[in-house]
Amino acid sequence: MRRFWLAGAVVCCVALVARADDTTPAPAPPANTPPSTTASQIGRSILVVNDVDGQTGDAPAQRIAVNDDIVFEEDITTGVEAKAIVEFRDGSTFELGPNAAVRIDSFVFNPEESTSHKAVEVTRGVFRYVSGYVASNQETQIATPHGQMGIRGSVAEGVVDPAVPDFVFLGQGNATFTNDGGSTTLQSGDAVAIPSAATPPMAPAAMPPAVAAETLQAIENRLPPREALRQRPVADQSWLKRAGAANLVPAAEQRQYAAAAAAARPLPHPAGPGSIAGELGLLAEGNRLNLFTGRQTTRTPEQSAFVTRVAREHPTAGAAMRGFTAGALAIHAAATTVGTTLVMRSVALAAPSREVMRNVAAATLRANRGVAGVVQQHVSEFERRVGEAAHPRGAAPAHPEQRERRQAAPQERRAAPPKPAPKPLGKQPPKKKNEDDRNQH
Repeated sequence: MRRFWLAGAVVCCVALVARADDTTPAPAPPANTPPSTTASQIGRSILVVNDVDGQTGDAPAQRIAVNDDIVFEEDITTGVEAKAIVEFRDGSTFELGPNAAVRIDSFVFNPEESTSHKAVEVTRGVFRYVSGYVASNQETQIATPHGQMGIRGSVAEGVVDPAVPDFVFLGQGNATFTNDGGSTTLQSGDAVAIPSAATPPMAPAAMPPAVAAETLQAIENRLPPREALRQRPVADQSWLKRAGAANLVPAAEQRQYAAAAAAARPLPHPAGPGSIAGELGLLAEGNRLNLFTGRQTTRTPEQSAFVTRVAREHPTAGAAMRGFTAGALAIHAAATTVGTTLVMRSVALAAPSREVMRNVAAATLRANRGVAGVVQQHVSEFERRVGEAAHPRGAAPAHPEQRERRQAAPQERRAAPPKPAPKPLGKQPPKKKNEDDRNQH
């Protein structure tokens, strides 16, 4: 029964935009808007706590406020008591904790082509990435000083600090972490620590749950509260129109712009030491024992003693890890709906024709049928807006059969018999009095 409902929803969504084009399409973006300018807009800031700066090119850094545009190749740094969340045009989010430095290296998104690729470089701080809109061709790369994690999933978080190994946790999906020493694969709930760019990445199964749980708790304590994602500020129509126009720039053109605009400058490092290292005692101790190298086949006595001890001292670590994984799944479920809503709203405001809207709706449903209700809602709003633009007085567009009847009506009127001519005006002869009247006289 569920399959039939989904199939029906898909048909309804596509049918709404497949009707005859008898109305004026939604206005297209201005013809004089350079594609490079449109493509440079990659998102907006939806949470800013204390000092958060953004810098592009050689321009001086500027303070970021809520709802500011985030552009391609922008460096974002946070102060020692600061936090921030960036929302990309595809509804995905990147959260930063205090004393962090991040660069958006690449962002290519086109829902009509069902393509979503992004690359983010983190050189310092705690972070969490949550995907939004689901595309058929989708991948996110998060680079740290010790390697790159290619994610085909939804939720990932970690910490980069010079006092401890890089640490990453995949809450949902699958990923591969690669560096000069090799690569390792992560599934939902896996975590790894990487001591250096030359150290082969460890197998996730070798990560003691107590080490991962302690590290994740410290990360969560520094990230924005999860309520911040549920209470993100609503994007206004002006931003949505610009985002929708950027979303419809061909992916190949976006890639060309990204390649031409790639920054050569080094990413700035926040001043001062990080404050999180003091809370990552188990991660630091495991690193001193060389527990996180992928070349190991057996553990040393010291390593085995450490793993046994932390398991005894933290008996609930396994349950804590399952809780982190379940929380990531919940975040992903909500983010998928929010991301799809954002994309469909923006495209509905910027789509130049029914054909484009139809293509986006169909591509969205092919990638994720679970959002059929969201797609249908915004396709309906697009149709209503197009209809109002073509009939500003509120008159509904005529059905094709009605137009045929109107065209035939003049011929029917000419074929009808003429009405009798009116009687001539003038003095009429007097009526004859009847017999009864005469008898009365």
